[in-house]
Amino acid sequence: MKTKLIITGLAFLSLSLTGYTQVREDYQQLDAYIQQAVEDFDAPGLAVGIIKDGEIVLAKGYGYANTETKTQVDENTVFGIASCSKAFTAACVSILVDEGKLHWDDKVSDLLPGFTLYDRYITRELTVRDLLCHRSGYETFDGDLLWYGTDYSREEVVHRFRYRENPYSFREKFGYSNLMYIVAGEVIKEVSGKSWEEFISEKIFVPLGMENTTTTNDAFSDKINVAWPHLDGQVMDFISYDNAGPAASINSSVNDLLQWVQLLLNKGAWNDTLVFTDYQYYTMVLPQTILPSGTAEKVGGRHFSSYGLGWFLYDYQGMKVINHGGGVPGFHSKVLFVPEDSLGIVLLSNELGGLIGALEHKILDYHLGDPEKDWAKIYLDYVARGKEREEKRIALLDSSRIAGTELSLELEGYTGTYTDDMYGNALVELTDNQLTLTLLPAKELMHSSMVHWHYDTFQIDFADPFLPKGLMSFHLNSRGEADYFTLDIYSPDFHFQKLKFVRTTE
Repeated sequence: MKTKLIITGLAFLSLSLTGYTQVREDYQQLDAYIQQAVEDFDAPGLAVGIIKDGEIVLAKGYGYANTETKTQVDENTVFGIASCSKAFTAACVSILVDEGKLHWDDKVSDLLPGFTLYDRYITRELTVRDLLCHRSGYETFDGDLLWYGTDYSREEVVHRFRYRENPYSFREKFGYSNLMYIVAGEVIKEVSGKSWEEFISEKIFVPLGMENTTTTNDAFSDKINVAWPHLDGQVMDFISYDNAGPAASINSSVNDLLQWVQLLLNKGAWNDTLVFTDYQYYTMVLPQTILPSGTAEKVGGRHFSSYGLGWFLYDYQGMKVINHGGGVPGFHSKVLFVPEDSLGIVLLSNELGGLIGALEHKILDYHLGDPEKDWAKIYLDYVARGKEREEKRIALLDSSRIAGTELSLELEGYTGTYTDDMYGNALVELTDNQLTLTLLPAKELMHSSMVHWHYDTFQIDFADPFLPKGLMSFHLNSRGEADYFTLDIYSPDFHFQKLKFVRTTE
């Protein structure tokens, strides 16, 4: 739905967003704090944008888009925004609801022929609303290995997810689900007759003039103004997230995202166009799934926390904060707005870490709370403690290795093709007396040599630099044959431990 409106002042705003680095005089102290924080966190690059009362008060880049070429970040540098993509997908659904083409409580199985989940009841009762508020009965990040680095299409990802058993009851609790947003993208395609990419471009990117925003990084190179992903300060290769598009694949800049934030502060209106109605805006930012919020007894502190449709929601200093973060290897993002204070914030970094969280709280306090509170110091302490925990985890793993054990089989006995019902095939090969493991759907990222650890367990170290070293353990059947293996790779993002690769060939 696009309805002509007259909205005073917005035409000027849309022009001002395409300009140059801006720091209003009363934000120079905050600007200096941000610069120091980038240095303290040893972050490669950062872009920050702030809108207050309809005016851009800060839009600036810090550090490098690429630490090898020393290309500097500016307000038009494009970053991967990861899960900040979800709010765009929710807005696309809102537009279709406005157009009368679907309803929030339509059953997904009625919209997508053949759609099936492990649980028949959930398959039958799951609604469009459920897709977008993380209450489908799955654990956080369930099934994400289906899209991460794989060659599966979105259709194949959705089809294969039916083999993942739900650990919770339907609508029992919050479980953050990228897979459900991928399903939502398929709903958009089915209902609109256009791909998610085509629909979001036509309905949102083009009307808002988001000229630097894309849904893929396939054409990125060092010839254009893009931030390169970094890990531990080193440049990484781009990973394609096209098959997770509606959940995670958008790339954008501070200037473009400030236009998106202003649209939200205007409750769906942009210049003389209504992108979505204020009714749908309020539907998206209405709590749907309750989240823990602590004791909720601190004056000025947090009293509620929940998830709406594409947005996390909490209160701070008596005001409602609407936000979403995003994180994939090499990129970290946050989009946040406070309607009661006419405040919008965009934070983009080309490395995962504590910087984004520190600046989110610092900028909020600069406007709503204690402007002198040193959130960078607090988050630097968080990071240091996290590194200590990781060192202890690695030391504990090393100490668990049992010396003096031998393999039960000759190396050839472990070779073959193995398959996990949900994930697909894995190949164990022997070349020049060296065993290797390849997870075939993601063979570029998920391949490793196998080093004997103890008994019938091997240590592996996948090519993906984001993943730590892990273990693969073979089970022997009653005939003394290796019939399946499991993976033990510590990752808060991917459930390797849920995979069981059963031998399919000798």
